Amino acid sequence: MRHSKRSIQLISSLLALSVLSACTTTVSRDDQPAYGSAADRKIPDYAPDGTASSFQDGPAIEPTPRVEEKSAFGNPPYYEVDGVVYHVLASGNNYKEVGTASWYGQKFHGRRTSSGEVYDMYQFSAAHKTLPLPSYARVTNINNGKSVIVKINDRGPFVKNRLIDLSYAAAKKLGYDDKGTAQVEVTVLKSPKGANRMVESDGKLEIAPMDQQHDNAKLYVQVGAFADEMRADTLASRLRDHFRQPISLTAVEVNGQTLQRVRIGPLESPRAAEAILAQLKQYSFGAPRVVAD
Repeated sequence: MRHSKRSIQLISSLLALSVLSACTTTVSRDDQPAYGSAADRKIPDYAPDGTASSFQDGPAIEPTPRVEEKSAFGNPPYYEVDGVVYHVLASGNNYKEVGTASWYGQKFHGRRTSSGEVYDMYQFSAAHKTLPLPSYARVTNINNGKSVIVKINDRGPFVKNRLIDLSYAAAKKLGYDDKGTAQVEVTVLKSPKGANRMVESDGKLEIAPMDQQHDNAKLYVQVGAFADEMRADTLASRLRDHFRQPISLTAVEVNGQTLQRVRIGPLESPRAAEAILAQLKQYSFGAPRVVAD
């Protein structure tokens, strides 16, 4: 697909003038963990087995798998990190996968996870990109046969070819805390009930009431939102020159102001959204985001 330099510059200028921050379903830690780097391995003194939740509490206990309600945070149908779209699974039942595990420790100790819980490096927990939160899984180190049950309450790791990110205590129990990564098998034991979905309300994403939830949420790439309808029309017209997908203008009230949202979609899949995001960013189309209705 060819783009004239003039049209690209025009769209970029329009976006630079008045694109507002679009609704995003991104859920992740504030920045990337050290994944067992030398800096993260500077662990303070702890109990001999390395699994004390604090200096006084004694050894941590593996969580008991149970069915819970989905977390109010960290469970959008889709979210995007660094241009990659992730589709959160409706259920983790029957999930089993083999891949590379990393771990995160002191750098994130005491900070909020994607589910809203506080991360404790001395408890048995984990981060996963697509399993619903919270889920419980057995993680087994393929190399030595050691296993641990963890509560998955966070998102990540957003590093290529990484399957799961374990807490320091879990990595210690599996015997790879001094190596940084290991090949593991992840088997979900319990997955949360309910199918929380996110809907847009007054420009913000909220959990839909149960009677409004559905599994066929429509997926869009929102390129911008404009108070000036003419600018929105101009951007939509230019986008139609370059994309075969539908380009729509929809009005939304935000803080008493009417904004015209410029969206590409609905799209068939997260993969299609990812391809469009990559193309938009290649030509500096502002800061597009994936949204779901």
